[in-house]
Amino acid sequence: MIWSVQFYNERRGLLVRYRVEAPLPPAAVVLGRRALYAAYPPAAAPPASRTLYQRARADRNDGGWVLYRIASLDESDPSVGRRGTQTPDAR
Repeated sequence: MIWSVQFYNERRGLLVRYRVEAPLPPAAVVLGRRALYAAYPPAAAPPASRTLYQRARADRNDGGWVLYRIASLDESDPSVGRRGTQTPDAR
C-alpha cells in the first residue's frame, strides 16, 4: 500500500511530505522518518540550560519533528510526486 506521511517541525517552521510504500501505517512512519532524517539531519544536542518542563517534553533524537498526518493513497493518485517510492514534497 502507498502512504502519504507528513511531518511538522515547529522550530524550523517546516511541513514535509513523503510518499512511501509499506504494508502497514507503523512501517510507513518508520520509512518516512528515515527519509526525513536523510534530508534534514538532527541538529546538535540543545544546550543544557533548558527548563525541566522543556527537557521532559523533548526527545533529543527527534530533532523537533512530529508526525503530522498519515493517509493511504490510491496508486493512481497524480497529486503526489512519482519520483521513486519516497518523494519529499516540502510546502
